[in-house]
Amino acid sequence: MKKIWMLMIVFIISVAPMQAHAFNEKRLVAIGDSIPYGYNLTKENKNPPKESFPYLIGMEKDMEVTNLSIPGLTSAQLLMAVRSNKIFRESLKEADYVIVYIGGNDLLNVVKKNGGLDGLKMEEAAPVIRDLIYNVYSTILEIDELTDGKILVYNIYNPYPAAGDKLSTPLAYINQQYASLIQLLKHFASVTLINAYKAYHDHPEYIIKGDVHPTEKGQRILAEITLKHLDE
Repeated sequence: MKKIWMLMIVFIISVAPMQAHAFNEKRLVAIGDSIPYGYNLTKENKNPPKESFPYLIGMEKDMEVTNLSIPGLTSAQLLMAVRSNKIFRESLKEADYVIVYIGGNDLLNVVKKNGGLDGLKMEEAAPVIRDLIYNVYSTILEIDELTDGKILVYNIYNPYPAAGDKLSTPLAYINQQYASLIQLLKHFASVTLINAYKAYHDHPEYIIKGDVHPTEKGQRILAEITLKHLDE
């Protein structure tokens, strides 16, 4: 936990130079893990690169972008940041659009704990999935209290497409829960589900070889499936 918050502090200090289109009327804030951060698109990974999908959306729609995503972040840590981190809260208050991309590390941590995909059992993943859905639910409610902006929540693509069906059951369950959750929240919050899982299905070329993160093309796809929802 201490390491995560140190990373957060370092990242926040460097946010100002990465603001895009600083004088534009519309503002987009991205919060989440290494996917919206754009991890491994550059060797250094010092700052979110301009090729990450939040910036691609910002460039397409001429919006100011604040990318507060942190590699390695879990859903519990994101919820804590939204509830208590001043930079997160102040940025969200000013947002017209909020990107929420979280959950991959929750799932990957279970995989690692169980010795890889072959050792993954649904009964062991179920409590983690339950907590993930609760954390996402609580995070959306917190954001909705802070801003009148539209909240765009992404489900999880398969980070191991070469593994075949080994992740199919937990991923199907997670994404089914995401869909039900967003459907419920739509009754009292401005929230939309972005289907990253569907967009990445049967497209291993969207993921960096030997990695779990999107290629530049994969980042462009995440931007493209989002743009149509911005004017709805």
